[in-house]
Amino acid sequence: MKSLMRLDPFNMIRKGDPFEEIRTMQREMDRMFGRLLGAEEREERGLWTPRIESYLKDGTLHIKAELPGIDPKDLEVSIRDRDLVIKGARKEEKEETKKDFTYQEILYGSFERHFVLPDGVKDEDLKAKFTNGILELTVPVPEIPKARKIAIESKEVKDLGAETAVKKAA
Repeated sequence: MKSLMRLDPFNMIRKGDPFEEIRTMQREMDRMFGRLLGAEEREERGLWTPRIESYLKDGTLHIKAELPGIDPKDLEVSIRDRDLVIKGARKEEKEETKKDFTYQEILYGSFERHFVLPDGVKDEDLKAKFTNGILELTVPVPEIPKARKIAIESKEVKDLGAETAVKKAA
């Protein structure tokens, strides 16, 4: 049990801000949904996941990662076979104790994201650019051959029932 609260069935005890109850309810709902989605556990371990978008334009795959507050020296991009890995860490500039904060949503720590690249992508063609907290990766994607329809041959099957009847009669 994290804290004890005095029973107030008619909400007679009011403290300061009339919207505090709404904010408290919102935080509780965020915490509840976070537990369902595993976010709270990730936050407790110092893990965070940067937001990513990817799209295909003019035969080039673009992957953008939102990485505010990260030094490019703390980033690593690698490819093994078709697996693209983006690793990094957001470090706190100075050590603060939890009691010094009035509110904290920024997560610090390491992250790792994996993406499967399309067939035929050459790892030497991958280019990475980091500008204003956005990591943009681009790689040309070879044209995928279109599916070709194959004609199916069919042979007429003889009536096997008549053959077996002839064999039994003989």
